Amino acid sequence: MKRFLMLTTLLLALAACSGHTVHRIEVDFLSFVPEANRSGTLDLTTAQVQVPDDPAGQLVPVPGAEALLEGKVRVKAEVANTGTLPAQVDLEVRMGPEGDTNLYDDTGGDLEAKRVSLTLDPGATGTLDLSLDLAPGNPAFDLVKAGSFRIGARLNLSGEKVDYTLTQGEVALRLKLFNLIPNP
Repeated sequence: MKRFLMLTTLLLALAACSGHTVHRIEVDFLSFVPEANRSGTLDLTTAQVQVPDDPAGQLVPVPGAEALLEGKVRVKAEVANTGTLPAQVDLEVRMGPEGDTNLYDDTGGDLEAKRVSLTLDPGATGTLDLSLDLAPGNPAFDLVKAGSFRIGARLNLSGEKVDYTLTQGEVALRLKLFNLIPNP
C-alpha cells in the first residue's frame, strides 16, 4: 500500500510539471477597495469616481509573466438614474506600467484599455459590463507581460444624478509555467 501511495504521488507530481499544464492566476482588485467606497452617488458636483481612489491605481505583480498565454479583465457596475434628466454613464478600465503615478493623465505609458457606455432615462437602471480579452498584440497584454502593472477603473457621468454599485473587478491570467524553462 505504501508503494502504491508513493507511485501515485510521483505520477501526480509529474503531471503537474507537464509541458501542457496551464496555471490560472486570479486577482480580485475590487477587494482592495473598501466596501464603503464600492457604491455611491455621482452628480453634477462629483461627475466621476476612480477605483481605487489613488490615481496610480492598484499595483499587480505577476511572477513568471513571461509565460503569459492570455487573460481577461472583468469590471461590472450596477447604475440607476435617480435624476430628472437622461444620463450617460461610462465605465473605463485604465492600465499602466509599474512606475506610472497617474493612470488617468495619458502620460507615463498608461492607456485606456477599454470603455463601455450606457444611456439611462430618468428612473431607469442598468448594468455596465466591461470585459477585456488580453491577447498577444494588445497593448494591455504587453503591460501584463512586463511582469508588474497598474490597473484602475473610472465611472464618468454626463447627466444629473446616478447611483452606482461596483459588483465585480477582477483580472484572470493563464500562464504556461513550463515556458519559463530556457531552451538550449
